[in-house]
Amino acid sequence: MTTMRLAALAAASAILAGTAQAQTVSIGTSPVGSLNNSLGNALGKVVTDVGGLRARVVPFGGGQQFLPLIDKQELEMAIPASNDAVFAYRGEGDFKGNPSPGLRLLGAVFPFTIGWYVKKDSPYKSLTELKGKKIAVGFTANSAQRRVVQATMAAYAVNEADFDSVPVPHVVRGADDFMQGKVEASLFAVGAGKMAEVNAKVAVRFLSIPKTPEALAGLRKFLPISYIAELKPAPAFAGVNEPTNLLFEDYVVIAGAQMSDDSAYKIARILYESQDKLAAIAKTFERYNKADLASNRGVPYHPGAIRYYKEKGIWKGN
Repeated sequence: MTTMRLAALAAASAILAGTAQAQTVSIGTSPVGSLNNSLGNALGKVVTDVGGLRARVVPFGGGQQFLPLIDKQELEMAIPASNDAVFAYRGEGDFKGNPSPGLRLLGAVFPFTIGWYVKKDSPYKSLTELKGKKIAVGFTANSAQRRVVQATMAAYAVNEADFDSVPVPHVVRGADDFMQGKVEASLFAVGAGKMAEVNAKVAVRFLSIPKTPEALAGLRKFLPISYIAELKPAPAFAGVNEPTNLLFEDYVVIAGAQMSDDSAYKIARILYESQDKLAAIAKTFERYNKADLASNRGVPYHPGAIRYYKEKGIWKGN
């Protein structure tokens, strides 16, 4: 075989290898402007830069839209709330009668910290003090956000009928309405880029949730594996001006069972070995302990992720 032919074969092999490495994985997220979308973009960039994959971020209204698509093999990944993932996997809650048995965990990551916010100079100290006032409600385009509204209201022992309710489809619209003076309170995840935007225009303050057994019981009627904890002020936490009790809900990286073991292994390795790269893009990624990535969150782990976590000695046989 001539040298030229050998060179051509080598070049063709290199192209085929590059094509294999450039497999595209799509990541479903909440709308542009949400913290979930920012996290999906961060994960997508690192997956592309480090993992030898090509990531494509696709915004949706929320988990009730993108989780079934993962099961149907129309998306590959997402970073949903653990409650959403479990409900979708089992076909419960907003997914009742429509289970997604093809969901698989790649890693259990950070908690989202969520609460109601008002203007910093407003007199309100609790959601109960806003009874009769205009607040954002509904959040019907995003089942996870809808449950958070219901859960936090239950923690305060109030409901939508107690307010002059202004329906919004999701938290981004609620934030826009807040900035425009259409509502006096809305809900958002702490640390989101959108909250920094809101705070720059209208200084905000998150309301503290009662940290009582009764409040926790109300919360868990809607979010059974969430909890109430204190968050201290930090530069990244716009609106947290003093130690504040907020809702904490752990988030997970989810894939479909159709994802190859090799791709799942690579993404698990990114979560473990490239946390600094993820956090450099979205600081929320600083908030998970790598030793807890393989924690049980009610959805089976992908075999490729299990293989990696066993190699690192953190697999607990969930």
